Order: sequence, then C-alpha cells, then structure tokens
Amino acid sequence: MTATISPAAPWTRPAPYDASAASLAEHVAAIGEVMAGRSRLWLGAGDPPSSLPAGFEDTVLVVPTSGSTGTAKSVAHPLRTLLASQDATAAALGGHGFWLPLLPPTHIAGVQVIARAHRTAQVLGLDAAALPEDLPDLRGHFDAAALVRAAAPALEQAEAAGLPAFTSLVPTQLARIVTGATGDDARARALLRRFAGVLVGGAATPGDVLARARGARIAVRTTYGSSETAGGCVYDAAPLAGVHLLLADAHDGEGRLLVDSPTLATGYLGADGAGVQDGFAEVDGRRVLVTSDLARIAADGSLTVLGRADDVIVTGGRKVLPQDVERAAEASLVLRGLLTGCAVVGVPDPEWGQRVEALVTLGAGAAPEEATALVRSALRIAELPSWSIPKRVHVVAELPLRGIGKIDRAAAAALARSRAEEATTAVDVGDDTAARGTSAGDRRA
Repeated sequence: MTATISPAAPWTRPAPYDASAASLAEHVAAIGEVMAGRSRLWLGAGDPPSSLPAGFEDTVLVVPTSGSTGTAKSVAHPLRTLLASQDATAAALGGHGFWLPLLPPTHIAGVQVIARAHRTAQVLGLDAAALPEDLPDLRGHFDAAALVRAAAPALEQAEAAGLPAFTSLVPTQLARIVTGATGDDARARALLRRFAGVLVGGAATPGDVLARARGARIAVRTTYGSSETAGGCVYDAAPLAGVHLLLADAHDGEGRLLVDSPTLATGYLGADGAGVQDGFAEVDGRRVLVTSDLARIAADGSLTVLGRADDVIVTGGRKVLPQDVERAAEASLVLRGLLTGCAVVGVPDPEWGQRVEALVTLGAGAAPEEATALVRSALRIAELPSWSIPKRVHVVAELPLRGIGKIDRAAAAALARSRAEEATTAVDVGDDTAARGTSAGDRRA
C-alpha cells in the first residue's frame, strides 16, 4: 500500500480509554482507519491543530510520550514510519501474525499491537484485522485470571486461522504471571508458552523475571524503543532491520545513545500547533533521535542501556547511576523474595549535594522494620562503590509509575524527600546501628 494520506483526511479522537472491550473496539476501529489511509488519529494532549505545519503535512498519528521525567510531548508520525516499524517487527518475529492486545491503546506500544494486526490483514489479504473476535475487557486488576480469560480464546482463533500468535506486556504484568503460585498463574504460563512471541518493554525487565519466563519456555523478546521510534526498535539487544545505533560523547565505550531509523517520528507538535524538532539532530548526514539514555554498544552491535543521563545522582562529587543500584538489588540473593520493586533516587542534601535513597516494595510476609538493614547489608556485598549505597530506605505500598510501567523518577524523589523530612529515626551512612531503624513514614506503609 502507498504510505500517504489525503491532505483533507479528518482527525479522529476516540473517547477516553476506560479499559472496557467497547472502548478498545473504538480504538481498534480508529487505528484501522489510519492504516487504511482514510483518517488521522489524535491521542496527544490538547486539541489537534486546524492545519499542520510545514513538514508535518503527512502526519497520521499523534501520541503522547511517556518518559520518566519532564512534561509529555505530542509525537507526530506519518504512515511510512509506522509501516516500517510493523514490517521490521514482523521480520524479527518470523512473519506477520495474530495479536492479542493487552496494553492501553493510548501510547505507542498499545497502538502498534493493534496496528500490526491490521498490517497482517493487509499483507496476507485477510478480511479483518488479526485480532480476537471478542476483544478483552481489561478493567480492574491485571492478573493471571485476566490473562487466561483473554488468551485462551485468542489462541484458539489464531490456530484456526493458521497464524502465529503474539502479544505484548510490560514487565510488571509478566512478573505477576511468572512469579505467581496459584492455579491461574500456572494456567497463564501454559498459555503464554503457546505464543510465538511475547514482547516485553516499556521499562527494564528484572533479570530474574526474564530467567523465570524463559525457564517456563515462554518466548519472551525484550524490546527497547520509544514513542519517537514508533515503538520497539531493538529486540533482545539487537537493532531491527534498518536501525543504526550510535553513541555521542562516548567515554570508555559508554555514551548518550543516538538512534538512526526509518521509524523515526517527524517531530513534535507543540500546544500552539507548531512543529518542534527538539531531541532530533543530524550526525554525518543522518537524522537521529538524541535519546536521554546512556548506553554501551558492543563490537557485534548489541545494545546495553545503562540508564537515563538525567537520572544520574551526584553525591559528594561522585556519580551514581540509579539503575546500577536497582539492578544490584534485583540480583541479590539476600533480597530475593523480600523486595518486589526498587527505585533509587537522589534527594537534596546540604553536605553531599544529593543523598542516595531508595523506595522499595515488599513481598508478602516481609517485615518493613527489617528492610533498611537488609537492603543496605545486601548492597554492601554487591559489586557497588560505597557511595552508591542508599543512606535511607523507605518502604512504600507501590512505586510511582508513569506511562505503561516506567518509574516516575520525579515523583519517586519527591516521595523520598517527604519521607525523609518526616523521619523520626534517621539512617546515617556511617552508623550501622541506626541503619536498623526505619522512618515513621516507613512504618506506615
């Protein structure tokens, strides 16, 4: 099909998504119109402009970003970038197939799950998008029972159509399935094994969750990408076809990640309707996305994302990458079963500039009053420099999240700061006895 759209094509704006099957169906229909070249879909903030600025005339999809910091922007994509992403994904997965939508169709990941199903119909000449006949109702808590209800009929339809089945999850969804011990959890894992591919992205996936999923013979594919790259552009650390990765300001093999890809958005549409190119640059004649991520690229081209450049904590003149500390906590055998989540942030400190602190969520039966001492002790024996060890650990009911699973670093830092101010028992880095205490805020969680 031709990747163009009529200049007179109207904007479609579905009603706010409420996770019901009817709401999902409305978004499926709207995305289908985009894929057919008949309308444009506006999911961004505010109202669509009355006219598009120069260079943006072929925009068909506008989606919000879901970064971990900053104000959301409206990302503009033409049809050709969406198609390039869909076809590259199909090549990586072994072909176009049947898709089970389990993500909100309000961000690029959820939109592309549905759009890929429409692309399957286009490429294979099907009468309808390769989606479940009865779309899932995703209201309420997502758990194994919800997955079983949605996946069982979808797999039957995919098999009847002779198509491989695919779905996409965020790490939290996958973690609930692979770590659960109920009958529904076991049934959900059995169903996930029947999918030809289960994409997982939106945030870093803990290594133990991936290991459990792969140990259960689930075909998990980790993805890296953003709204600006039309979704995942790196699968299992390998760039998709046509995607080139570069580093800026590299030092010791690490630097800020740049992405050159046929899936790159045109740019951003501002609240005034103007086109904005902030975050894009030209390098050696290539238009690239300048990401906020620090990364390492191996000799074979494989990517390791180290964390966000703007997340770096500077404490006493030393730099701490929060993700290094979080990964150490996730990998710790001492903390396995105790922690279900960890977010490391910097809070203002008059002596150190910033103080490293952690928010943690605990597993069933774990004692909040023991968390501070256990976390600090476990991280001391990990391969981390001493200045990376959190000076305070706050137990919370849940970690602040943004978008479809990313830690909201700004909200997490604000929460840590408020807990520290309320603390009745300070945890001093040089006082191991004090480290056994918790703040008043911790005890309330």
